[in-house]
Amino acid sequence: MRAASKTKRNGAVPAKQDWGQLSPELKSLPNDAWRIFCLELVTGPGGHGKYTRAARVAGFGKGSTAANIAKFAWTLAHDDRMIAAVAAECRKHLRGAHPEAVNALHNMIRDSTHRDHGRAVLSLLDRVDPIVGRQQIEVTHRIVDPDTEALEELRALRQLGTSREKLIELFGGNGLSRLERLEAADVATRAENAKLIDAKVIEVEANG
Repeated sequence: MRAASKTKRNGAVPAKQDWGQLSPELKSLPNDAWRIFCLELVTGPGGHGKYTRAARVAGFGKGSTAANIAKFAWTLAHDDRMIAAVAAECRKHLRGAHPEAVNALHNMIRDSTHRDHGRAVLSLLDRVDPIVGRQQIEVTHRIVDPDTEALEELRALRQLGTSREKLIELFGGNGLSRLERLEAADVATRAENAKLIDAKVIEVEANG
């Protein structure tokens, strides 16, 4: 739409859109006014009145009453073609925000005092250098119980040199004590099983 290309925002005339670089859903909309309406919904301010605001930015409703343009804007926003275009542009903008998410994760990892520092470290390790055994368990209906997961997390944090103060902050004083008791019981069970295996091996060798 001709009026849309002349729309001013913050006192400046926006550059002409290159629709050839946008998603097929956006390019398939009937005209530029529809496309500008779509982009305004995705990137503009949210909240009450967002449909009407997007319609005015796109150049719709000149000379219309506020009620009429609000009704038109709502109808336009719920057109199947517009819904598909908005969804496609939202996905694109979320993918474009990946660098910000990576920077935020790095900042959490660099800040050892952050409340989620340990979880951020484990999250990064799981994605960059995943543990095969744990991945297989998660794929197979996630059989790991919460205590086992917590023990794995505790051991991983110790390997990273996490201080006891930080462990208490992550698990709580009582929670850490409970995990340590579970860990001691697990070690004792493993030791007992190892003794039984050794005894069976000796018995087989004697019989042989």
